[in-house]
Amino acid sequence: MGPLKAEEAAKILRISKYTLYELIKRGEIPAQRVGRQLRIDPEALNRYLMSPPAASLAASSPVARQSSPPSEPEDPSTRQRSKRTVSAAECLRLRFAGSHEPGIELASEFLKHSANPIQMDLTFTGSMEGLIALFRGEADVAGMHLWDSNTDEYNLPFANHVLAGETFILVNFVERTQGWIVPPGNPLGLASWTDITRKGLRFVNRQKGSGTRIRVDSYLHINQILPTAIKGYTFEETTHSGVALRIANGEADAGIGVQAAAQRLGLDFIPLFKEHYDLIYLEAASESPALGSLLSTLRAPAFQKALRQLGSDTSLSGQIIAHQ
Repeated sequence: MGPLKAEEAAKILRISKYTLYELIKRGEIPAQRVGRQLRIDPEALNRYLMSPPAASLAASSPVARQSSPPSEPEDPSTRQRSKRTVSAAECLRLRFAGSHEPGIELASEFLKHSANPIQMDLTFTGSMEGLIALFRGEADVAGMHLWDSNTDEYNLPFANHVLAGETFILVNFVERTQGWIVPPGNPLGLASWTDITRKGLRFVNRQKGSGTRIRVDSYLHINQILPTAIKGYTFEETTHSGVALRIANGEADAGIGVQAAAQRLGLDFIPLFKEHYDLIYLEAASESPALGSLLSTLRAPAFQKALRQLGSDTSLSGQIIAHQ
């Protein structure tokens, strides 16, 4: 018997396909990706069926519930209190993970001081780490700007790969420009990507997994440049602001980042490329009041005006890029 499709495995376990995906996420059932599809080994499924977790899963399945003795009636007032508690908690907090974008920090401030305050828990880990956190259920929404050199497309190819089997929604946050962040006056006269290998240039890089780092590494790969040719390639910061601070403090001569980070510290900025910074969340979370507040804020004229003051292009802000 060959590998099982997700639908076939779910049918054997008598659970929904989405419950199966949760079990795979938690590592309880091993699976492999074949293209965009998941495949489960029958023997691995049998081992799971014989394990204690499977017994507890079976007890919660519709068939098991039908054969189990009826439970005591639930107190309606208790159920209503429970619903109110969940709703309040959801409205108070929104977990964000992903790439650093000054506009996200601005959105957090807008939500904190809105009529119905929302607390955004911001974790700037990089685009890829944010996407993985979303897959693992560790974030409600992720921010990303991952460029695929094969298709010259942002974000969607990576989302399709990491979130295989999930229905997700990709929304544009801003279009922004990245480039050289340099001291006032651009003393080294940096003008293009080719300056990255200039002799004596002290570079400050972004961390692995960040969209900026992927763009830097793609340029090096395409042009057959070894990382060892760049002084400071291993000198890493986790945010655009961190890169700007290193330059402002004289610890580096230049780095790649967004215009807003340079402006904040009075540094100069030389544009190199324009990119999409998008938000991504699972369809299952689309009814979340907290997430809805974030999207409403993103589409508000006052907030978009504030984003433009950071140097961002809001032409597509709030628009759905993909729903699949």
